[in-house]
Amino acid sequence: MRWRLIAYEEYDGATNMALDEAILAAHLKNLVPPTLRFYGFKPPCISIGHSQIIGSEVLAKARLFGFDLVRRPTGGRAVLHANELTYSLIGSTGIGSSGLSSSILEAYKQICLGLQLGMESLGLPLELGETKVPYKDLQDCFAATTGSDLHYQGKKMIGSAQLRRKQAVLQHGSILLNQDQKLLPKIFGHAESEVIRHANLYEVLGKEISLEELTSCLSQGFAQAFDCQFVLGKFTEEEKTTARQLGEYYQWK
Repeated sequence: MRWRLIAYEEYDGATNMALDEAILAAHLKNLVPPTLRFYGFKPPCISIGHSQIIGSEVLAKARLFGFDLVRRPTGGRAVLHANELTYSLIGSTGIGSSGLSSSILEAYKQICLGLQLGMESLGLPLELGETKVPYKDLQDCFAATTGSDLHYQGKKMIGSAQLRRKQAVLQHGSILLNQDQKLLPKIFGHAESEVIRHANLYEVLGKEISLEELTSCLSQGFAQAFDCQFVLGKFTEEEKTTARQLGEYYQWK
């Protein structure tokens, strides 16, 4: 089966969220195939889970640090998109589809397998996490590792969240490359700690690698996990139009 790959590009937070939703809408109409996308945020951004509640002081502090703020269409907690790589995968469930499970947890495992296989090619074994703390009581996504996340030796490296519309599935997540451990806790006013809250890819590898090499490894991992072939593609005109219409919705008010 042929899937579409959209190569790494950088957009502001609202545009990134709108583009992910636009792909989901187009895939739901059978206008585009399953799609894997890699992207970054410019300017750096904090994305907030769909149902997460934050105070005005967090917004003020985020802007003081020079960060944009956006609400995701998916759930979960706050993610700092700086010195990281974001992926999104849009597919569907059911017979003749991209093969995603109708079970939310199982679909997480399927998509995370693609990430795991990609990281294994870099010599980095990642494992699925498990919920050990009341995640809904936290503000920071990387303060806990759930069953939808991947960790390295107990430290979370990839956090993911999912949205479903009928049989269509959107999952996107953040892969930390070299992010300051204390930055997001400072913005949320948490007490500083010497505890390492997440694993940075470059630190674990002991070197930096290019985004081109990283996204290539991850693409190969997804191709293996889903037994598919990726074809480099672009956004359709309908997706661009939908994203422009949705962009204002995602602008933080």
